[in-house]
Amino acid sequence: MDLQQQRRTLWSTLMGIFVVAWPSVILVAALPTIAADLGTDASTLSWVITLPLLVSSVLLPTFGRLGDLFGHRKVFLWGLGLSIITAALTVVAWDAWSLILFRTLSQTAGVATTPTAIALIMAAFAPKDRPKALGAWSGVTAFSPALGLMFGGLLVAALGWRGVFVMQVLLAAAFFPFCVRWLRETPLAEKVGFDVVGGISLMIASGSVLYFFDRAAAWGWGHPSIWVAALIFPIAVVSFVRAEGRTSDPLLPPGLFRSRRFAAPVSAEVLSICAGNGAFFMAPLLLTSLFDTNVVSTSFLMLPLPLGMAVGSPVGGRVAVRIGERAGATIGAVAMTAAMGLFLVGFLMESLPVFVVGLVIMGLAHGMMRPATASAAGNALQPEFFGVGMATMRMTSQLGGAAGISIAVTATALGGYGWFYAIGIGIAALSIVAVRFVLSQRPPTSRAEQIEATERVETDTALTISPAFEG
Repeated sequence: MDLQQQRRTLWSTLMGIFVVAWPSVILVAALPTIAADLGTDASTLSWVITLPLLVSSVLLPTFGRLGDLFGHRKVFLWGLGLSIITAALTVVAWDAWSLILFRTLSQTAGVATTPTAIALIMAAFAPKDRPKALGAWSGVTAFSPALGLMFGGLLVAALGWRGVFVMQVLLAAAFFPFCVRWLRETPLAEKVGFDVVGGISLMIASGSVLYFFDRAAAWGWGHPSIWVAALIFPIAVVSFVRAEGRTSDPLLPPGLFRSRRFAAPVSAEVLSICAGNGAFFMAPLLLTSLFDTNVVSTSFLMLPLPLGMAVGSPVGGRVAVRIGERAGATIGAVAMTAAMGLFLVGFLMESLPVFVVGLVIMGLAHGMMRPATASAAGNALQPEFFGVGMATMRMTSQLGGAAGISIAVTATALGGYGWFYAIGIGIAALSIVAVRFVLSQRPPTSRAEQIEATERVETDTALTISPAFEG
C-alpha cells in the first residue's frame, strides 16, 4: 500500500476513534448535573457507564469476527454510522432509562471501530511500521478523554449536558465522509464462526452479578430480583463453560485462563482497573458533594487522570523493557494502591490537593501497569491466537472496570465514600499479589534488542489501551 493510502487509513481510523471516545470521561464528570436534570440518583445513573462497558466488552471479539467475515472497513463504517444515529437519540433522552438505553446503543456501535481499526491499520502498514502507527492510535485513544475534560465542562456549562452529544454528532457527521472515501477493504477470512450461545451466556453471567451488587445498594438485600440475579449467575456460568466446550469457534481460546503466563497479568490488570474505575466513577460525585465544585471545575480537576495515563504509558513500556514486566507491573500496582490510600486520606481530611494528587498517581499507575501486563500476556500467546488473546484481555479488563463501578456504588451507599476507598485499597493490594505471579521475559541486552522489545510492547499496549475510559 502506498504512503498516501497509509496516511489516509491512519487518519480515518483516528478520526473514528476520536469521535467515539471523547465524550466518555466528561459524561462521568457531568453525572451530578445529569442526575439533577433527569430527577434520578447516582445509583441508577451508574448504568449509563456500567451497561455500555458490559455490553461493548462482551461484543468486542464478535465485532472482530464480523470484520473477518464481512470486511473490517464495512464493520467500521457501520459501527461509526450507527454510533452517530444513536448519539443523536441520546440528545433527546427524556429520563434516566432512555439515556441508559441510547448511550448503551451508541457506545456498543462505536466500540465496533476498535478491533476493525486495528485490523485496518495492521493491513495497511508493514510489520516494521505498525508499532509507530498503533502508537499514534493508542495516543489518540488516551488523549481523547483528556480533550473531553478540557472542553466538555465548558460545553456542558454553556449548552447543557445534551450539548456534548450534539457536538459528538456534528463532529462524527463531518468526519464520516472522509472515512468512507479513504478506507480500503481488508481481505475476507474463510470459515469464521460465531459462538452465539457462549456470548449470550457470558453477557447474562456478567450482567447478573453486576445487577446483584448495584441494585442491592438501592433496593436492599431482601429485594426478590436481587436473589433472582444471584441464582441466574451460576446457571449462566455453567452454560458458558458448556457452550465453549462444544463449539468449534469458542469465544475464548480453550485453556487460556489455565495458563499462569496469561492469567496472572490479566488478573493483575483486572484488579487494578476494578479499583481505579470505581474511584474514577465516584470522583465527580465526591468533588461535587464534598468540595462543592461545578461541572467545569470538576472536569479540570479530573484532567490529571487521563493526562497521567497518557504520560505514564510510554514510560511504563520502556520500564517493562528495561527491568522486566513483573517489576514494571509491580510499580503500577503499588502506585494504584497508594492512589486509593490518598483518596481515603483526602476524603477524611477534606483536602482537595491530596485528592487531586491521588488522581495524578492513579493515571500514572494505569499507564505503568498497562504496557507491562499487555506485554506479559502477549508473550504467553501463540501467534495464531494473538488477536483473540488481546481482545480477550481487553474484554476482561472492561468487565473488571464495570464491576468496579458497581462495587463503588454499593459500598458508598452502604458505608459512604470512606468505606469504598478502604475496599479499593484492598482490591488494589490484591493486584500487587497477582503481579508476583507474572513471568517476565529476559531483559534485552543489546541496543537492537531493546528497540525491538520496545516496539513489541508498544504494539501490545496499543491493542489493549484505555478500558478505563470507555463506556
